[in-house]
This record gives sequence, C-alpha cells and structure tokens, in this order.
Amino acid sequence: MANNHVVLVSACLLGQPVRYDGQSKVADLSCLVNKDITLVAICPECAGSLPTPRVPCEIEKDMTAGDILAGQAKIKNADGIDCTQQYVEGSRFCLRMAQQHRAHHAILKEKSPACGTHMVYDGQFNGTLKSGRGVTAELLHQNGIKLFNENQCEELLAQLEKS
Repeated sequence: MANNHVVLVSACLLGQPVRYDGQSKVADLSCLVNKDITLVAICPECAGSLPTPRVPCEIEKDMTAGDILAGQAKIKNADGIDCTQQYVEGSRFCLRMAQQHRAHHAILKEKSPACGTHMVYDGQFNGTLKSGRGVTAELLHQNGIKLFNENQCEELLAQLEKS
C-alpha cells in the first residue's frame, strides 16, 4: 500500500458527540490502525453551523441530494424549518477539507442526510429509509471521492492497498 493516504471520516464515527441527538456512533475502524493512514474528522452539520443537539433533518420526500445541490430541493427538520443552506455550506466545507488534505476516500455515517452513502431517510420522519446519498456524500462523490460507510472498513482498506 502506498504511504500517507488521507481518509475523511464522519466525526461521530470517531467518538465525537456531534450527531443530532448529541451522541456519537463510534465505528470499529481498527482495520485502519498502523496502516500509515491519516484520518481527518468532518461533521458537515457542525461545519454548517447547526447546533448539537438539533432537531432531526431529512431530505424532502421524493427528492435527492443531487436535487438539493442543484437548488431544486430542501432539507427540513422535523419542525418544518428549512436547514438547506447549513447543509450545503457544511458540505462545501467538507469538500474543501478533502481537497486541502488530498483525500480521495471517505468513511461516512450511513443514513445521515449529510453523510449517507447508500441510504437516507425518506423525508417523512417515520423511520423509513430509501436508496440515496446525503448532501455531503453526493458532493464528495461528484468530485471523485470514493465513499464508504462505517461497515465498509475492510473494503476501504482493500481499495487503499490497490492504490
């Protein structure tokens, strides 16, 4: 494996209490230990100036993160307040972090309206998931960053070993 890989990681997966509920969701990323990999913690919601804790947010029903980035959809919280600007600003910050650190990979928290890599909530605040990415995941993907969720540490490691 080439040396000095940089991987963005959702801060909540590293134990930082930044989730909407003020908690973390520590992931087992032990497969990356002693592999000359630098982990850069990101939290798009915090970078976008949302408070912790905060009212849960979801992408509007039948819309995608791509729609949000195109200015055609919104992310609202469970109280109906529009938080789109904060999510977009936080996502742009995370992209700048990736570019600054030359990160080509990211491990992001699945199901998050910012970080979901394969699944997000469906916009109805009823616990139902749908296929799709969160806003930050989509922006990173659009800019060539390879995405992995917290259950794909081994897959990421295999990808890094190839490069």
